[in-house]
Formats: sequence, C-alpha cells, structure tokens
Amino acid sequence: MVPEHFLGKAVLKMGLQELQQFVQEQLAENPALVMEDVSRCPVCGCALLAGLCPGCGSENADEQESLGDDDGWEDGLWTSPGRSEEEPCEALAFVAAPGSLVDHLKGQIRVSASDEDRGIAEFLIDCLDENGYLREPLVEIASRFGVSVPQLERILRLVQSLDPPGVGARDLRECLLIQVGLSDDDSEEKRLAEIIVRDHWEAVSRMKLDRLGERLGVDPAAVSRALEFVREELNPYPASAFRDPWEALAPRKESRHVPDVLVRREGESLTAEVTDPVSGRPAVEEIYSSLYAEILQKRGTHSEAERVHIRDCVQSARVLIESLEFRKSTLRRIADEILRFQADFVAQGPSRLKPLTKKEIARRMGVHESTVCRAAADKTMQLPSGEVVSFDVFFDSALPVKELVRQLAAERPQGRPMSDGEIAERLNTMGIEIARRTVAKYRNCLRVLPLEYRLAA
Repeated sequence: MVPEHFLGKAVLKMGLQELQQFVQEQLAENPALVMEDVSRCPVCGCALLAGLCPGCGSENADEQESLGDDDGWEDGLWTSPGRSEEEPCEALAFVAAPGSLVDHLKGQIRVSASDEDRGIAEFLIDCLDENGYLREPLVEIASRFGVSVPQLERILRLVQSLDPPGVGARDLRECLLIQVGLSDDDSEEKRLAEIIVRDHWEAVSRMKLDRLGERLGVDPAAVSRALEFVREELNPYPASAFRDPWEALAPRKESRHVPDVLVRREGESLTAEVTDPVSGRPAVEEIYSSLYAEILQKRGTHSEAERVHIRDCVQSARVLIESLEFRKSTLRRIADEILRFQADFVAQGPSRLKPLTKKEIARRMGVHESTVCRAAADKTMQLPSGEVVSFDVFFDSALPVKELVRQLAAERPQGRPMSDGEIAERLNTMGIEIARRTVAKYRNCLRVLPLEYRLAA
C-alpha cells in the first residue's frame, strides 16, 4: 500500500487524463474499491450541479421526476440553454469529437500510403512540430530507416498532400507553395502568387518589391493583389487550420481537451467546479467494509492472510478516496483564489491581468507553496467564454506586455507596421522597460510574423 502522504502528493500533481487512467487501474486491482452512481449529464457526462451541467450547460427540466424504464430523452426532459421548446434537440450538436492533428493525419495516411511506406510516413507525422513543420533532417531519418533521401522525399510529398494543406513543409516558402499547389483557385492572383513565392522568394523576404513588377512584366497593383492573396488565403501555421470532422456539429466554442476546472458566471460572481476524473463516486465496497469492521472489533473467524488482504484493500481504497477529495478541494480553493484576484482578467482579457505568484496563493490558503505548485502543474481552466487556458497563464506577469506587443505589431502608425525596435521604443515611452530581443521573443510566442512579412500584408 502506498503511504497516504505520498499518494496524496502524486494524485494532486496528476492531470485529468493521467488521473482517470490511475483510478481505473486501482479499480481493476483493488476489489474493495467501487464506483457509486451519481447524476450525470446525458449529453457530455459531467456531474450535475443542482440539475445543471457545468460542462455543456444542459439542464434537467424536472430533477425530481423519475425517469422510469426509459431515459427520458424522447420526452424532452433535458433542455439546452438558448433552445426553444419548438426546436428539435440535436444530440450531436453538443458533442466535440476528441482528436489531434497527428491522429487526423495518420488516419489519412493509412488509406493513401502503401504498407511499405506507411511506417515511414507515420514517423514523419510524429516528427511534425506544433505548427505542422518538419524540422528533422531528412538524411538522419533516411539513415534510420535504411532508405535513400529521394525515397524519403517521395514519402514526404505524400504527407504534404494531406489535410490541412501545408503540413510537412520544411520552411515557410515550401509551406506556402504546397498550399498554392493544392488550392483550386484559378484566379490571376493565385497564379502570380505562386510565381512570386517559387521564383522570387528572396526578393519578397528582403522586401525588394519595387522592381518585382518589372521582372514579372506586370504592374505594381497586380503584385500587391498577389501578395494580398498570400496573406489572406495562405496559412503560415498549417497545424492551426486543423478541425475535426465533427467540429461543424459543435456550434459552441468548446475545447477538445477536457479542462480540470470549469468556471461559470452566476450574475456578477464566478464559481469554479473541479471536473471529476471518473463517471462515479469512489467508495469502499459494502462487503469489504463490513468485514473490515469485524476485523477491527476482533470478530469473525478469518485467517491471518484474509485479515491482511481485507485490511490492505480497504485502507488502500480509503487512502485513494481521501487523496481524490484532497485534490478536488485543493484545486477548487486555488481556483477560487485565482478568480477572486483575477476577475478583471476573466472579464476583460489579458491586458487586465494582475501580478500574482503561487507563493501569494499559498499564503492566502495557508498551505506550503509546493502544494500550490503541484496542484497547478499541467492543469487547465475553462473560462465562461469557453476558452481553455493553463493555470500558468494566471501567474504570467509578462502577459499584459505580450498583449501590448500583439496590439502594437498590428498597428500601422505611418502606413507601415512597426519593427521590434520601434515596438520596444513605444513601450518604453509607456513606462515599460523592455529590450528589442524581448519584444522579438514575445512576438514569436504570439505567432506574429516578422516585420518583412507584415510589410507584404
């Protein structure tokens, strides 16, 4: 049996998916641990709070009514906010299909690639970075699989033909060319954009656009329209274009990732609810509980081995139950303190974030700072807007400055966007001391393009 102190710390640090797997393993291993049924939302599975689902917002129109032999779905017992009684209930409209870009790509490659190429293609997909680019050298991958580089390039082209367009590119130029090649647009702007990106990329990257029209034999307005096509129709971050096939059926802006904490707005106040990792309430099995009571009272005719087995199973179950309750109560307390301190941020956005540290949260809660650090690690919170953010966002003192960098990078004070140095100077005049390289780092984190590409927009 794992000591209670250590198990409590381990459970506190676990993310929701990891905890779900851990609890299922404990249920399979410990016969004294069972799950009691609780009222669940039939739409998304979250535990109901006073008849209301904190996950998808569905509500039980009559919580006291017994469902009888049927589940009440056909009788309209369950309603959704914003839906009139005349409108039909579309169950799939409330489902956000779990998925990832890697799964989406591998599903396509299993259909389009031969058995011989599939393993290498799936490896290439696994190597893609968060933006959908392949950064690994082809020579190393070819050596790993014992194939030639031309063979590997052929398989890479197969990956680059998948949806979303642009994945598998090795640089921005190749990414844009892939998208242009897959586009069914037959306009003059698209044709000229492909020529510019393919044959005059250096001129574009160095912003030598004054003579580009002369080289192409077109007027400057045509060049501007072609560059506008690049800006409006092509995506420098192809992975961000990924959408699940079911996403069109989910009108709510809902994350595929189940958050650890759900935040709801009730009037002027914010309330936090910790997501349950399992579909029921963990409890000690009734027979084991009775046998354990007999052992404590020194009754019954159990052998020593049976006594040890019953005692260990029941104590392990109780330790796990207490650890889960400790995690839930600690997460809720941390979330309550964050919401109390960062209410303006939740309501008005990143620019209203206040400086906050985990040490300050720990002081307010009367616990050690390490407890807050464990609880907040890799945890997420769904805001009333539907956006899911990491707990770390609330402790990011640079977030308001990043938001200013994003706003300034979008401005064109003299008909042109500002460089990183100019943004730094503007922030310095606002009383924010920041170096140009720090502005560049924040801009990259925000996925804002460098000056030369914003000039072309």
